[in-house]
Amino acid sequence: MSDLAAQGARAFSGLSPQSDIHHGATWFQGAVPADGSTAYLYLGKLGEAGASTLRFVIRCEGAKPADLSRCTVMVDGVEVGSFSPAPNRADQPSDGSARQLADIHFDDVRPIILAMIEGRSATIRTNDGAEIRLGRAELAEMRKVLAAYLHLKG
Repeated sequence: MSDLAAQGARAFSGLSPQSDIHHGATWFQGAVPADGSTAYLYLGKLGEAGASTLRFVIRCEGAKPADLSRCTVMVDGVEVGSFSPAPNRADQPSDGSARQLADIHFDDVRPIILAMIEGRSATIRTNDGAEIRLGRAELAEMRKVLAAYLHLKG
């Protein structure tokens, strides 16, 4: 993890910021596809010198809502753990499909995330069997956000 922290300053400058004026925070993320099912890390920072937080976000899109009550993670074909994210938002676009967001604090899934960023691929399987596949590019973006978080934590 010290290697990641050393990369953090450079990684932080490459993240996309989004202001949250209601909470006085700025949220940062790496390159995340605008559409489709995916997962990513989301870094929140309060003010200029305030505390930071890291969330693991799952976005699930499909013909019907997925059961996100329990998710299992496979890295390079090997199960590394499971978790229960908190539902964040559910939308139903005009085409009748479903789009859901759920998240969990990084500390609650730390070993899973560390295994994911060291792997070549990862699959998140929802409780009803829907799968979210992540390749090297998505895992590299998660690694970059984690490095920035570690940098901010000092």
